[in-house]
Amino acid sequence: MLLIALSGGCSTGKLWDRQYISKPTDSSDGLPEEISYGKPSPETLRNIRVTRVSLTEEERARLDSVPNDNEDGVTWLKEIDPDTSHAGPWKTQLYVFDSNDTNHCFRVDLTDHVSGGVKHQWLNDDILSVEVWWGHVAFTDFFLDISTGKFIYMRDGREMTVTEDSPAK
Repeated sequence: MLLIALSGGCSTGKLWDRQYISKPTDSSDGLPEEISYGKPSPETLRNIRVTRVSLTEEERARLDSVPNDNEDGVTWLKEIDPDTSHAGPWKTQLYVFDSNDTNHCFRVDLTDHVSGGVKHQWLNDDILSVEVWWGHVAFTDFFLDISTGKFIYMRDGREMTVTEDSPAK
């Protein structure tokens, strides 16, 4: 894929910090995509919450049945996925642990996302990268410092296929 950086706004009037066009290197790979990033909206900030919690016995028992995502690490998380067989809004909970204190953790609540809309990856033992999809084109990426529970990066994004009918930039 070839990425081309653009600047300026989009057709909705919202200004995005960065816009990229990714073009397939082989024309049989499909149409180009526009990827835009901007500051998180107030709605995004309401739908992503990080809380330091002391686990109750009931929570600990429920989490014991959920696998760790990183068996060999000094940090790990347990993901509680929503029951998507019922109507939303759905909430995914990430319980983020450190081997120094397994009675306390950070709980990340991700509310009102789409089915299958949460992905995470450890960048190192201290930083967790999370991607949350809010719909077919809208998403939020953030990096969480798990030693403080603070966001060190957060951007809303959108990803759309560029067609011949797309407005000129």
